[in-house]
Amino acid sequence: MPSQGQLIAKVHILQQAGGGVLVKRDQRVKLINLQDNQIGDLFAFVQDASDEMLSPGHTRSALRRIYPDVGKPLYGNKREPLLLLEEDTVGVNDLLAPACDDDYYRALGETNHPSCRGNLVSTLDEFGVTPENLPDPANLFQTTPVTDLNGYWGVQESPAKPGDHVTMQALKHLLVIVTACSVDRGPSNGGDPSDLMLEVYD
Repeated sequence: MPSQGQLIAKVHILQQAGGGVLVKRDQRVKLINLQDNQIGDLFAFVQDASDEMLSPGHTRSALRRIYPDVGKPLYGNKREPLLLLEEDTVGVNDLLAPACDDDYYRALGETNHPSCRGNLVSTLDEFGVTPENLPDPANLFQTTPVTDLNGYWGVQESPAKPGDHVTMQALKHLLVIVTACSVDRGPSNGGDPSDLMLEVYD
């Protein structure tokens, strides 16, 4: 278990919303489930380099795995490590699924539904950041098992319980954004999206 250090920032992320923090290199970021089953979509952008950001695809390539691994980094689109996954009390995270967006909900017959893509854009605006592209997230606490040898995968209910968390060490100066997954159909968030807590430690 990593030495946690002094708490220097805390962001309460409301259900179906997003929040972000500026993190210095070597500081630690902790994402905490406050209730049950809630997935957090994780995004990270290198400060003063809006074209460098966390990339699930490059992470899969570097790790030769489709899931994150404790003790191994999450990589950016320039193939450099950005966050080191140090602690994970749940043990399931996802590098496959994109963020939900307006098109996803439109296909379900819904309009004006909160989405992780929309919440990412709103949070970036709060920090005055306009990246060249919007990345896919690393979906923390999300269960997406590959169900057979043909490569099919599906989403199951997250097993995260109150107090479950992941802790990551920043390997560069980063803007870290988390959106509390907005999906309220199916098993993803237990059918009932809830809040998350994002903390930063020196």
